[in-house]
Amino acid sequence: MSLRGLTMIKGLPVSQTRGFMTSCIRLNQAAAEQPQPQQQEQGPRKSFRDQYKKVQTPKLDLSKAREFERLRVVPAYPAFYGGNPIHDANIVKLKEVLAKVSSIPTRRVPHDEIQNERFISFDTYAERCNSGTRVRRRDFDEVLELLNRLRSIDLQLMPQLVIETLNEYRVDSLRALLSQSQRRRKELDEFGRAFGKAKRKNSRAQVYVVKGEGSILVNGKSLNEYFSSEVEREKIVYPFQVIEQMAKYNVFAKVSGGGVTGQSESIMYAISKALIVFNPLLKSRLSKAGLMTSDSRVVERKKPGKVKSRKSPTWVKR
Repeated sequence: MSLRGLTMIKGLPVSQTRGFMTSCIRLNQAAAEQPQPQQQEQGPRKSFRDQYKKVQTPKLDLSKAREFERLRVVPAYPAFYGGNPIHDANIVKLKEVLAKVSSIPTRRVPHDEIQNERFISFDTYAERCNSGTRVRRRDFDEVLELLNRLRSIDLQLMPQLVIETLNEYRVDSLRALLSQSQRRRKELDEFGRAFGKAKRKNSRAQVYVVKGEGSILVNGKSLNEYFSSEVEREKIVYPFQVIEQMAKYNVFAKVSGGGVTGQSESIMYAISKALIVFNPLLKSRLSKAGLMTSDSRVVERKKPGKVKSRKSPTWVKR
């Protein structure tokens, strides 16, 4: 509002009204020019900062950490505070083993094998769990179901872990019998090689087979250099022809004793045994080709009074 437009304020003359308005405007300008104090921070943010400043981090004495770890009592089973800790631990272990071998092919277990290879009874399992009446029949049925699933794995591909797990739940007499009859399945070494050895006549061969481009070394020499006969070379590569995997494996053979035929055939049998380590399912195909059983025939010895083993000297009448 301009001063000219003001005529009277509450009955005051115009001159006094103008002086009063001028003083008010000057006071407002002076107040605007003075610096205003900063507003103090209020609200939850200020209270949080004040409380945070008051909190002091406690000092930890790490020298006593080992002593506390020694005095701390750890339960023997993860499910120690459950109703049946030993049974729960057995179920967890069986499921872990089953998960590791879930990709291995299975088979249909024959009825005779089910009858002969019996697992422990319910009473024996309850006594082993030390749980008394807390082990119910349905708990034991769950264990049997997992054991039967492990037993259905193909015997040629069954890992040693599964065999040891099944032996824990078999009858003691059967467990002792199977532990003697079952042989540990061979595995690849740390370099990915499969080892096989065989003999033929007086020859002994040790072979390492590894996946490669198909090179074959015999006593540090190439196959063509060591065996000049094509027949002997064909005997060595015959196992790869049977499984239809030519030029996919490298062979390092060491052979001693005997002649050319004995050495070539001993290497052939050793290669066949090494290939089964890569894939046990090849055993049936190699067996049909006669490569899994070494030829045990040897030269018959010479007898007294004979020219050779059976040949008699020429009979002359006079």
